[in-house]
Amino acid sequence: MYNKNSKGIKKADIPNRYVGKGYSIKLTFTKDKDTYVLSIDRKTSIKVNLEKNGKDISSHTSTNTYKTIQEIIGVDFKTFSQLVYQNTNKSLQFLTATDTNRKKFLIDLLHLENYIELFDLFKEEARVISLELNGIQAKLDTIEKWLVDNKLSDTNILPMLKLEISTDEEEKEFRHLTKEIENISEKNKKISKNNQLLILLKQIDLQEAQNCKITEKKSYDSLQSQKGTHSQVIAGSQRLLAKLEKLGDTCPTCEQKVDPDFTKALIGLEKRKISDSEKQIEQISESIELIKDENKEFERSQNIESDWKELWQSIDRDMPTTPLDKQELESRLENVRADLFSRKEQLESTAKENERRTKHNTRIQVIQEQTDAFIKELDEFQGVLNKQESLLSNLEILKKAFSTNGLLAYKIENLVKELEELANTYLAELSDGRFTLEFVVSNDKLNVQVEDDGKIVDILALSSGELARVNTATLIAIRKLMSSISKSKLNILFLDEVIAVLDDAGREKLVEVLLNEDLNTYIVSHGWTHPLLDKKEVIKQENISRLE
Repeated sequence: MYNKNSKGIKKADIPNRYVGKGYSIKLTFTKDKDTYVLSIDRKTSIKVNLEKNGKDISSHTSTNTYKTIQEIIGVDFKTFSQLVYQNTNKSLQFLTATDTNRKKFLIDLLHLENYIELFDLFKEEARVISLELNGIQAKLDTIEKWLVDNKLSDTNILPMLKLEISTDEEEKEFRHLTKEIENISEKNKKISKNNQLLILLKQIDLQEAQNCKITEKKSYDSLQSQKGTHSQVIAGSQRLLAKLEKLGDTCPTCEQKVDPDFTKALIGLEKRKISDSEKQIEQISESIELIKDENKEFERSQNIESDWKELWQSIDRDMPTTPLDKQELESRLENVRADLFSRKEQLESTAKENERRTKHNTRIQVIQEQTDAFIKELDEFQGVLNKQESLLSNLEILKKAFSTNGLLAYKIENLVKELEELANTYLAELSDGRFTLEFVVSNDKLNVQVEDDGKIVDILALSSGELARVNTATLIAIRKLMSSISKSKLNILFLDEVIAVLDDAGREKLVEVLLNEDLNTYIVSHGWTHPLLDKKEVIKQENISRLE
């Protein structure tokens, strides 16, 4: 009903042992006057169908249908496997679990998750507030450091200096001379380049290109094809000659005698073919080489003509060959440059001083404005910091109160004492007063101590029968306690093969204790019965099991 099993066996590994192709289960049960029919068919996949009062209430998927079944039953698989169903192969995990897990199990069982949720809530809020405080403190530290680093020692505003020096005439003359010199320089560059082109043109022998008698570039693809054809003829004749040389007096295929004269004539024919083809290949190769040489000569003449035309078109025949003189212009330009440099130096000095004064005045104004804004922001952050620190202090108190060492530990300790008294009441009956059970709450752990006639023993050191008594007493006590305070209303208990590890006296004690309980208990056994107990038996017919 949970799509799980307490032994942890994979569902795919539980086939029908008689059929071997899966299994089918059909179960009818009632709750609150409603009748439910559960049908499960498992083969390579699982199909689950759930009906309520004849109406199909199955979900779209098997997983969601199983969740619906669990909600109807009211007991989750963890509670069922650890408290409702017990067997000797997997004893009560609550007692044999680690101390920390045992306490976590009790928290869930006693419906104390709200304390954990509140603790997590306060813890998260405290973390968030702490991060906010760190951020605010970082901002405060940044502002305070800025105020210290930018404290003004001089708040006087400096006046600007006047710029009465003019360089307009000098700059105009300088631009005029520079342009003339630039034009002369550019023209001399062009003259020099043009002279170089003339030299290159003279170095080209155009007559050599014009004397070339080749008028176009020829293709030799057809000759290459013919050469390939003759090569194939040679290869075919050589293969045939090789076969003829290996041929004996008798044909290997038809086993008839071979005419030696015919063979000799055929060999002579193929050799002539080879000789003729080799001559043809030699002639064709010579023709190809001749065409290649002519093509190279044609390409060379074309390149010479192309280079000559390119140079001819690039040369300016109106340009003089002698460079122009610019000494006089450069002398005048140097005098203007010296005068202009002196005036600009004075202007730059005045401009730099004004720039320094501007930066000085601007810095004072900006820092004064920022200081006022930061002081105001500092007061606001300090107020928020004080408020958040107070909130964090309250959250830390709440976090500590709702931690596993706070109210939760107090609740568990009180409930555990009640559970301990109930368990020892049942344990005294089942063990004739020999065993007692004690729960010790400490920090995040819940320790279990078992005493055997006053001596503390490890619960894992108990024999199967002794452990069965302790488990059963604890289960009955938990069930009785949980029926009133827990979210898990336990009114049923399955003890699978527990009686197998008990002697006759132990079995009688167990029956006596269970008969005095008003809640349901099922003892699962193979062959053992008791006259005071109602009996339900598994009947198997034609590989199908049912309860009667």
